[in-house]
Amino acid sequence: MITKGRSKIEKNQEVEVEKKEENMKTIAIVSLLCLGMFLAMGTGVVFAEGEDSEIQSSLVTLNIPHSARLDIDNANPTTTLGQDGTAETAFEAGYVEATAAYPTLRVRANKNWKLSAKSSGFSANGAYTKAIGDLQLKNAGGSHATMTSYTSLSATDQEIATAAVGVKNESHPCQYKILLVTYPHLLYHS
Repeated sequence: MITKGRSKIEKNQEVEVEKKEENMKTIAIVSLLCLGMFLAMGTGVVFAEGEDSEIQSSLVTLNIPHSARLDIDNANPTTTLGQDGTAETAFEAGYVEATAAYPTLRVRANKNWKLSAKSSGFSANGAYTKAIGDLQLKNAGGSHATMTSYTSLSATDQEIATAAVGVKNESHPCQYKILLVTYPHLLYHS
């Protein structure tokens, strides 16, 4: 026997599908509301209030040892006074300057630090001994530079730069200056 229309089973199945669709819509709306409330809180912490609520915490500890590093670029500057006029010009000025940024000192530290220099004396051409104070140094850069004008070096530490905080890669381009001895009675005057 053939009946027109749908059977009772088909109608029940259709009603169940409609209920499932309604339930899915309700779950989606509730999920969106929960997500919106979570985002509106502005925090990643979710907690429940009530008699059974509990708060727990976690402490993360990171121990970092003190560390400092000094890199020296262009560590050995060389200056040559020649017969091309550079020697006469330097002696008339009373000094000769080495190339700027020779050396350049780069500091990395995760705590306070101090950069200093001293001299035990030096010689020119191997045998010509110069007084320690004839060698001067200046720090031409870096936000923590302290020796910003030429300063005669000595046998004791002299501060080039210092900071009460760590630095990532602070550059200190330095420059040497050598005072030259002039003998006025040997200079030719016309």
